[in-house]
Amino acid sequence: MKESLVKSVDLNGKTMEYINFGNQEGNVLVILPGLSLKSVMGSAEAIVGAYSLLSADHEIYLFDHIKQEPEGYTIEDMAEDTIKAFETLGLDHVDLMGVSMGGMVSQVIALKRPDLVDSLILCSTTSSVKGLDPEVFATWKRLGEEKNAKALTASFGEKVYSPSFYEQYKDIILAGAEGVSGEDFNNFLVSINAISEFNVYDELDRIQCPVLVLGAGEDRVVGVQSSLDIVGKLQCRYFIYEGYGHGVYDEAPDYQSHIKEFLDEK
Repeated sequence: MKESLVKSVDLNGKTMEYINFGNQEGNVLVILPGLSLKSVMGSAEAIVGAYSLLSADHEIYLFDHIKQEPEGYTIEDMAEDTIKAFETLGLDHVDLMGVSMGGMVSQVIALKRPDLVDSLILCSTTSSVKGLDPEVFATWKRLGEEKNAKALTASFGEKVYSPSFYEQYKDIILAGAEGVSGEDFNNFLVSINAISEFNVYDELDRIQCPVLVLGAGEDRVVGVQSSLDIVGKLQCRYFIYEGYGHGVYDEAPDYQSHIKEFLDEK
């Protein structure tokens, strides 16, 4: 993959990387990824290939987190930095898709800057910490503090994906433990702490744009009730996948079809 695919934007001394691809004449779809131990930018080529259905009609921007997350960095801070990136790159009236932690950031953006967001797609996410499995996050935090990349990556794979998917792609998933840096561990732990303090549930009814919620019946990270709580608050369009876990966005073959249909009809 050409190095030029991964670009960066300076946010008053903070650096945020992103990739931009797809139909340059289409509406802009911004994707915010979830919690990860390493930057998703290392998988830029795979990301472009994975989103071919949506990129045929949309210009896609996928933003990473900032490179060095300071202590006490919150979900709201992440949203503020992402808004700055939008403004720096001249992005407005975007369709905004947030996956897991990216969904939390997306909710804050839609609340703080409704003028920027034409529609919102929330994937395997929650509006408050009450939906999180405390044991899962306690384990991930402990393994991060121990800098045990192998065990943390294995736990991630086991909790995020369905057993069959994890077994099929286990070697590829576990290979992600290689080359994890001290900065990676720091960013991961800061993000874990940010997630543990997140709560916008009582504010959700201020979101006025069209919303699609995609959840999974076997989600062992945020739980299916988290998706249903958002739907109940917003009375929005939704689809719950049965037989899938948190990582349904990587597993279900028709996942992007639901998103495309929503974007085409909104």
